Amino acid sequence: MDERLHWLCWVLTPGFGLKRCHQLLDVVDDPRDLFRYAQRWPLPPAIKHTLSDIHRLGEQHPVYRRALEQLRWQEQEDCHLVSLQCPAYPQLLTHIEDPPLMLWVRGNPNLLGQNQVAVVGSRSASLSARKHAQSLGRGISEAGCVVTSGGAAGIDACAHEGALEGSGKTLAVLGCGVDLVYPKQNAGLFSRISRHGALVSEYPLGTQPKPGHFPRRNRIISGMSGAIVVVEAAERSGSLITADHALEQGREVFALPGDVSNPNTAGCHRLIQDGARLLTGIDDLLGDGALDSLRASPPSAPCPPLDPDLPELQATLLGLLSSEPQPLDVLSDHLECASHTLLEPLLELELAGWILQQPGGYCRI
Repeated sequence: MDERLHWLCWVLTPGFGLKRCHQLLDVVDDPRDLFRYAQRWPLPPAIKHTLSDIHRLGEQHPVYRRALEQLRWQEQEDCHLVSLQCPAYPQLLTHIEDPPLMLWVRGNPNLLGQNQVAVVGSRSASLSARKHAQSLGRGISEAGCVVTSGGAAGIDACAHEGALEGSGKTLAVLGCGVDLVYPKQNAGLFSRISRHGALVSEYPLGTQPKPGHFPRRNRIISGMSGAIVVVEAAERSGSLITADHALEQGREVFALPGDVSNPNTAGCHRLIQDGARLLTGIDDLLGDGALDSLRASPPSAPCPPLDPDLPELQATLLGLLSSEPQPLDVLSDHLECASHTLLEPLLELELAGWILQQPGGYCRI
């Protein structure tokens, strides 16, 4: 059974907060165990009872049925569910205090793991700030990085537009389900982003936009990005929340200065006073080496084409492996088999030049 079904049940079970979820991750090795051994965990009785009912009733339980509906969504083209344990989950995001257990993605999930620069700012930005954001988005994307923003009106939309004019690589992190459009005027933009980049959300399908969702999604924007650029932001704004998250997460923060008489520039000036790097254009990002560690590496030699005669088990193992080493016990848990039964097929893949065994496990070349 797809383990993402159990992650979905976990995410959809009422009563869980992310803090409690991450406390449980320290003691629960497999999401299935959360339901199989519900009485073991340090949880309120009501949540334990719900978890036991989900395990006992299966599809008869509404949470399980809703999880199945969400899982079936990914059968559509360019629709993906990425759990915390999936190889596609962005590694940089795992280092923040409370990474989401599940991401819903419409578009190209491979962009999640690529080097990203966030561009954020005011919804009611000035014309000059919008032009700067669009130019920055285009320049960052042409430099080989993914442009990440929040899909909002104003600076966010302009940064996405600029990225689409460049390489097309852009991620919009939403404060609602990826099956909804908010704000409505961005419907065309979202359609283009889903074709060339990706729409991303930690909120299940059908989740309506609520005020509290947007400050929460800002930690994901900064958490996936190696650097954050703030273009025109008021002293109290979501963009400043994103910048604060970025500083807490140890990310590089840049701010574009502006007219001191414009209240929408006060946030950028405060960031510069507090130590953010002053930005006047794309050359400030590219010229002093700030993006050197983020620029896309030259493409490596392509993997040899899949052997059509490759046994099913070896092909499945290759699908589970990535550049990040995977321990043998994790692979056996994925395949629900004994670890020793995988040693021979893994050795065959290694001898054929597909994989390497490293201290942390096995990784695909």
